[in-house]
Amino acid sequence: MITPVVAQQLKDAGLVWEPAERDLFVMPEHNLDGQIFVVSALPALVQNFGGQQTITFHGSIEWALDYVVLSEAVWLPTESQLRERLAAAIGPDAPLRLERLAAGYRLQLALGAELAEFEDASAEGCYALGLLAVLAG
Repeated sequence: MITPVVAQQLKDAGLVWEPAERDLFVMPEHNLDGQIFVVSALPALVQNFGGQQTITFHGSIEWALDYVVLSEAVWLPTESQLRERLAAAIGPDAPLRLERLAAGYRLQLALGAELAEFEDASAEGCYALGLLAVLAG
């Protein structure tokens, strides 16, 4: 998973989020540091009742915010979502290659007429760096 800092950079660079089921996001402006939210039609929680772990289902969560404006949320795209957005941004015929290294990953992609490389400890991180570069133009 990419960090909220990188996710915020992607948002600031113009990445548009169209929320879908199972998308992850954070709410940095609401004092909820470290809390990752999931878009879900029916929340399920793991709780301990009488010494046993149980899964409870909730139609509404009383402690939650009533609502937030989508622009206040920061999307945490998954590896596949980042890869799809990056591939769409550079076009179907442009080079896009991810390789595993001893200490992480390297992404190669076409930025105009140039072949750019990005390295990170995770595949998601590489795709995020590549997408940031593409969005920056």
